[in-house]
Amino acid sequence: MELVWCRSFLAVHEQGGFTAASRTLHRSQSRISAHVAALEAELGAQLFHRDVHPPTLTAAGTAFLPHARATVTEWQSALAAVAAGQGQVRGNVAVGSVPSVSAMLIAPLLAEFSETHPEVRFEVHEGANNWLDEALAHRTIELGISPMEITPRLGIAQRALLTDPFRAVVPFDHPAASAGFLELEQLVGKPVITTGEAGLDPHVGLEFRELLEHVEFDYERSLAVTQPTTVFSFVRAGLGIGIMGALGTRIVRDNSLVVVPVNAENASRKIGLRWANTRRLSPAASAFADALEAMVDREIAAGRLEAR
Repeated sequence: MELVWCRSFLAVHEQGGFTAASRTLHRSQSRISAHVAALEAELGAQLFHRDVHPPTLTAAGTAFLPHARATVTEWQSALAAVAAGQGQVRGNVAVGSVPSVSAMLIAPLLAEFSETHPEVRFEVHEGANNWLDEALAHRTIELGISPMEITPRLGIAQRALLTDPFRAVVPFDHPAASAGFLELEQLVGKPVITTGEAGLDPHVGLEFRELLEHVEFDYERSLAVTQPTTVFSFVRAGLGIGIMGALGTRIVRDNSLVVVPVNAENASRKIGLRWANTRRLSPAASAFADALEAMVDREIAAGRLEAR
């Protein structure tokens, strides 16, 4: 079995077809097809259902998928380890995050890190916490940066980076705008717009349940959305009062709304670095994690972020 066969197999699966895989790998479609056919001959099993579009994995393909990923990952780790032994940091790092973290932490860090480590290449995947856990477990990403979980999934390690205080997004004429902060009592009988994970509670994001546990807000008319920009749009449309992390509020500039602190003891969340503890981080990922923590510490010292 050749490594390039595994790369082609993974590209077909991840990109959604042979044509898309050929564009990604800069190879002809016939070459990609030949690689997959050779792999199937070696394994003695068909890996894709080719009679549907996009092609889907067979049972054999599904069984082989994690091993193909592990093979490619181990080879990349071997190259990176040899380079590290020669004083170089190189390789590919796949990072997963939530949108607010991508905008406010990953964007400036990538610009900085690319200058000091030009041989490192990056993939950035955005998703909710439940997707990030799956991506870490299946080696789609090597590092995740997202709100921390009280009890992380088995096999997932995490450490805190910073505290992200909750903020309220209100219209200019709301009492909280003139007061400079929101009291939880001001949510009674009102719908709330929060960020949350798709497929879970459609009314309140998981991170905000403890904060709102004893508040008699209008649950049925409340909405949980995935994007910080959507929170602002819904508040602007008069659909409710926005509650979200401070990082997310810094993405949006909206002169028609006011962002104020939430006056409550538990009005914050921890943002953490997460990884699969079943394997060692690659040298490139370790260097990136160190650079991330150093950047966050500088931002905390400058008063632009809150300490962990």
